Amino acid sequence: MPQCKKCSVSIHYHKLPSGDQVGLCHICKTQYSFPNTCDQCWSKNIKPFGMGTQKVAEYLKEEFGTESIIIESETANSTSKIKRIRETLVTPQQHPILIGTSLLTTPIPEYPLDLVIFLNADMGLNIPDYNTAEKNFNLLYETFTKHQQAQFIVQTFNPEQYSIRCACKLSKSDFYTADNEFRQAYNYPPFADLCVILYKNEIEEKVFSQVDKLHKELLYLKEKYGLTDLEIYSTPPLIYKIFGKYRYNIILKGKDLKNFMDIVFTKLNLVGRNFKVDWKADSIV
Repeated sequence: MPQCKKCSVSIHYHKLPSGDQVGLCHICKTQYSFPNTCDQCWSKNIKPFGMGTQKVAEYLKEEFGTESIIIESETANSTSKIKRIRETLVTPQQHPILIGTSLLTTPIPEYPLDLVIFLNADMGLNIPDYNTAEKNFNLLYETFTKHQQAQFIVQTFNPEQYSIRCACKLSKSDFYTADNEFRQAYNYPPFADLCVILYKNEIEEKVFSQVDKLHKELLYLKEKYGLTDLEIYSTPPLIYKIFGKYRYNIILKGKDLKNFMDIVFTKLNLVGRNFKVDWKADSIV
């Protein structure tokens, strides 16, 4: 899987109206040509895979002969683009199918939907963060409640996952009961405070040395002041490299975290050492 040279994410390939394919990093927007050979084995047997919006549209056209409109951030990121899309949707018979991302959560008044299909409704749950279930639930729940006249089909590999089950039942109370049990068991907010300290640099070795040094200093202060219930560990974020800079996190969580962070800010010059502190962080990625 080809990766961006500036960011540690896979390159996404898009088909142009000409039929050519162009690669794009969705973070830094760097463009890449479609590879002729594999970088690992030099084979020329290159085949793209995955189910993006363009492939869904191609499949629908091949199987049912139906044209679709794709609505996503690249095609609806300005007022003029949104206006053109709404003008196109004046005649639903011409484009009976819309394909899109979370942008379609909000109804289009002049284009009521009869059927909404969620493909891979658990995709967001693959992000290693404590609030992914809540975000997944909110996306499904808001779509269900805002498109009240529509029927729904939800495709998922985890049909028993509580965020999906509770959203399909339109039960906020059941969801928050299950989610709070998870958060309490693993010491996440609101049952404990959370702080994320980020360090980034173009030199990977410097990232390792600086983070390791601070991690040891934090462990020393934790032991010195007897705050044994605090959790302190270092881990790379979900995307290790962005815009050419390597990144690493130190995660702190616990009920006595505020007192400990007061000590940290007094004893250690985090800002002067180019550490970014996200106190009461709402994400660990």
